[in-house]
Amino acid sequence: MFKKLQACYETYIKTFFSSVKEEPYNPTGSIFHKQKIVRYGTNVRNTQLSLEQRAQAAKNIGLLAYTGGPNAGIYASEYIQDLIDILHMPDTSANVRILVLQGLCGICYINYSNQNKVKDLNLADVLFVCLTEDENSSPASNHITVVKFWVCYLLTVLCCNNIPYIRILRELGGQMLETKLKSLSHMEWSGWPDNYAEVLFSLLGFHKGQLTSAI
Repeated sequence: MFKKLQACYETYIKTFFSSVKEEPYNPTGSIFHKQKIVRYGTNVRNTQLSLEQRAQAAKNIGLLAYTGGPNAGIYASEYIQDLIDILHMPDTSANVRILVLQGLCGICYINYSNQNKVKDLNLADVLFVCLTEDENSSPASNHITVVKFWVCYLLTVLCCNNIPYIRILRELGGQMLETKLKSLSHMEWSGWPDNYAEVLFSLLGFHKGQLTSAI
């Protein structure tokens, strides 16, 4: 599971981070990541910038958290609420949401502390709304579908080896979540290391119900 999650980040996310260059390891690497994260965090909070620019900064924080280890994850955690606030904004474009979701993926990737923080900040409620949004309500329905793909990937990151989060999602989503994930799993996931709607469907235990009903 971790290899597939890492494959997604390595092949599908990092290639888009043209503005952030990975530095070779050195003893001051932690300081490097902190300085970069603080710089991008300032941009995330700068309401004078466009939402697109703030969302790009959020994405960059995610990459730095992913490449910088536990300390970078701690620095990045300071901006989790800001990223969730952007997702809360009404009429936010699909592109902005995708950038922010990518940032959260990096911040939460194999980081139990940050996973717990987003749990306490009720990120699951925001993601559930994104996941159940009616594609037909937007002229850019294809972009909305991509948003849902990223939501599936982020939820897979959050649920992997995190039983409390799995329970929260099952209680929050119920039958509607099961139906939506089943629908998304039948879509074309070319370009992704895995079909994360299908992976999440399994992680949440919905496949067991199907097996039982088939007997």
